[in-house]
Amino acid sequence: MRKPKKIVYRFFDDREEKHYVICSLDHKELEALIEKYKSRKTDVIAKDFITYLKRHDKDVEEVIVKDFYF
Repeated sequence: MRKPKKIVYRFFDDREEKHYVICSLDHKELEALIEKYKSRKTDVIAKDFITYLKRHDKDVEEVIVKDFYF
């Protein structure tokens, strides 16, 4: 059985805070879930949205991205 690829998405919630999420959903699947989520919520708050995504992809997690120079 082949493991699904994981993709890192960057998004801004309604508070204009930047977040990174890693998941195995493709862009089309993620767009569909966003539309479904937004139809029931007035504000998109990152923590709530990530919890919602976990119901559809158990591998979803928020990640911290930092620059590293050497």
